This record gives sequence, C-alpha cells and structure tokens, in this order.
Amino acid sequence: MAGERMPIMKRTRPQPTASEKAQRWLLWTATAIITAIAFEALAVTTAMPTVTRDLDGEHLFALANGITLAAQLITTALAGQWVDAKGVKPALFIGLSAFAVGLVICTAAPTIEIFTIGRLVQGLGGGLCVVPLYVLVGRLVPAAQQPKFFAFFAAAWVVPSLVGPAISGFLVQQIHWRWVFAIVPTILVFMLPAIGRVLAILPPMEFTGNLSRIPRTALLAFGTGGAAIILQVLSGTTADDFTVFTYVAIGVSMVAALAFVRPLLPPGTISLRRGLPSTIAFRGIINGTFIGIEIYLPLMLQRIHGWDPFQAGLTLTFGSITWALGSFVQARVVDPDKRKHIATWGAFIMLVGCVMTIPVAWSSVSPILLIIAWSIAGLGIGMAFPAMATHALSLTPIEKQGGTSSALQLSDTLGASLAIAVAGIVFALIAGQGTLSFFVLLVVMSGLAAFALAVSFRVEPKVTVVGLPNSVDSR
Repeated sequence: MAGERMPIMKRTRPQPTASEKAQRWLLWTATAIITAIAFEALAVTTAMPTVTRDLDGEHLFALANGITLAAQLITTALAGQWVDAKGVKPALFIGLSAFAVGLVICTAAPTIEIFTIGRLVQGLGGGLCVVPLYVLVGRLVPAAQQPKFFAFFAAAWVVPSLVGPAISGFLVQQIHWRWVFAIVPTILVFMLPAIGRVLAILPPMEFTGNLSRIPRTALLAFGTGGAAIILQVLSGTTADDFTVFTYVAIGVSMVAALAFVRPLLPPGTISLRRGLPSTIAFRGIINGTFIGIEIYLPLMLQRIHGWDPFQAGLTLTFGSITWALGSFVQARVVDPDKRKHIATWGAFIMLVGCVMTIPVAWSSVSPILLIIAWSIAGLGIGMAFPAMATHALSLTPIEKQGGTSSALQLSDTLGASLAIAVAGIVFALIAGQGTLSFFVLLVVMSGLAAFALAVSFRVEPKVTVVGLPNSVDSR
C-alpha cells in the first residue's frame, strides 16, 4: 500500500526436513515423553491433598503444588539459549534425568519440607524437557504438519487423564500415595535408551547460537523463579498472620517476578504488544488460569462435597479429554482467516467454563455441574493453547525458534506459577470459611480468564506480508 512503511525482511537459513519415517518416530517419541510428564502432573494433583495431610503440611499446599513450576522458570529460561547453542540432546537428557531424581526424592520424603525439595528438583528437570521438543518440531517438521504435532502433544494428556487420576486415587486409598511418585521414574529408565536411538535417525541440524548470554540469563531466571517461590511461600501464611509487611512482600515479589522475566521474553510481552509478544503472554495467562483453578478442584470436592480422592480426580479427566478434543479441532482448521479467531473463541469458551465452576462452591449445588463446567473450560483452552504454539513459531525466523520455544514455555510456567501463588494467597486469607474460600478463589480466577479473552484480540500482528509469515510489524 502506498505510503505505508513495510517491514524489513531478514533472510533465514534453509531448514532440513526429517523424512516421513523420522517424523513419525519423532511424533511418537515426543508424545511419549509428554505423556509421562502429563501422567505425573495429573496424578500428583489428585494425590496432593492426601500428601499434605499425611505429612502434616496442609499449610504448604500451594507451595508444594507450585514450587515445581517456579523451578521450571529457571531452567526453561536457560533451555532456549542452551538448545540454540548446543543442540537438543544435552538439555533433553539432563532434564529427564533431573525430573526422575526429583520424583524419587518425593517418593522417599519423610517430611513435607523434603517432599517440597523433591518437587523443586523435579521442576528444574521439567523445565529442560519441552523446549527441545518444540525446537525439533519447528526445525524438522514442515509448517503444514506442525499443527498435527501440537495436537498430538495435547492428546498426550488424554490417556494420563483417563488412567492417571484413577490410578492415583486407587494407590492413595488402597496402598500409599508414595507409589504415585515412583511410577514415572521407573518408566523413564526404560525410555531414555529408546529416545537416544530416535534422535540418532533425525537429520543433522546446525546450531549457531552461543552461550555468552547465559550468565545474564541465569541471573534473570533465578530472580524470576526466586520471586515466584517467595510468592508461593507467602501463600502458606495463615489468615491470622497476614500483616502489612506480608502485603508489601507480596506486591514487591510480584513486581520483581515480572521485572526479572521481562528481558527473557520478546520485547513488549509484559505490555501486551501486538503479534508475537501478546501471543506469548496469552499462553501464559490462559495456562495460569486453568491450572490455578484445577489444583483446587479435588480439594473443593473432598471438603465441600465429601468426595473421595478417586471421585475427585475424575473431574480432571473430563477437562483433559476435552482439552485434547479442542486441540484436534484447531488442528483441522487450515484456513488462515479462520485460524485468526481460534484464540478468541478458545478464550471465550474457557471463560464460560470457569464461571460455571463458581456455584459448585455451595454444597447444595450438584458436583455434576463442575464436571460439565470443567469439560467446557478444557475444550476452550484445548483450542487456544496449541494453536498459539504454531502461531508463535510462524512469526519466528528458524534460527531463533529455540528462543521462541523457550519463551512459550517460560510464559506458560510463569503464568501457572503466579496464578497458583495468587490463588493460594486468596485462599489463605479466607481459609477455614468453607464455601466462601472457594467462592472467592473461583471468582478471582474467572476474572483472570476474562482478562485472557481481552488479550486474545492482540495475538495477530498489525501488519503481515502475504506469503512471508516471518515478516511482521508487531507494534
């Protein structure tokens, strides 16, 4: 268009493409890794009320849940630069090993403090696991096939959602909660050699990044993760112990977390600049909203409605199934004009589901409504979440996809970590009030879902050059 400044294009290196056979092996291997991680996440959520009660650590419920995500912030921030410089293998194998070690510590933990340390180690490993998978997809899989991969990644939560809560509930009630944490490390022992063989058949990739910025990144990552951990520690404060100092510490920690993470994300992410920055921010907000509500659903069903751990865990099953369903729906949308609206539709559907959970805080309302509500919320985030991964990679030059993959995971983890901390603080302020505690918590989280809907309108760049998806003006 005459008179309009067009963005300057940068040439990118041609990317190798894996053979169809190698792509199939990559798809199944990556899906297996995410399935193992998903099983642990869903099983732990179901078991956590029993764990904290058994270890006399209910005051650390939010911290024991959230410290894993806070730790992931640290290694996720480092993973992008590490992968861009050294390739995917070191980060992936060290990440999986640390993830398993953390779970072993949780299995043997004699106290809630040792258990929390295990969750910390688990998070440090988990932060290194997913970024390499995103980079492999971004580099080796044609753009037209990438939505299929991300749909399978979402579907990797289906089987764990079907069997994870059930297995966890059975183990907690019939044997012991410690077995919930012992399953995945055992599986990973057998998976690691197979993963190595699959990586060996992939085409060689050139990684031209350097580690010169790692010290600065590490400082920022530790600052972000440390601030998030402090927030979660504060969420363990009892209502009677909240003072002016507590509120000041909460505010300072929240500001510090955002200030430290800002240089680790694309410029404009915190201020919600259009395009890639808002795409990154949107993923974090919807992920935080969903997880911030989800971890309290089993607790609410057990305390308010008298459900046992097995029954309460089934709620997570329905949400995960519809998440996968929504992911496959978005993968089938190939028209670029229609894909532009996936984020908004997904955010709106998720908001409806979140709002519908609020009445279940009353014991007189049937918990069946919660199952319906969480199924709707799962469908919404299932549509929006994986679609934003494809969208973000399409806006990124190939040599910088490690950084974008890291930013996606960092935003996901930061959003979840801060949302869990906020939910824990809200819950702690009115703990012991039964229905009122859960009612206020769900209202606050639904407000965050409404904010996500507003951000969804900013994920599309202001200017896009037809045929050149990596050329954007995201002012």
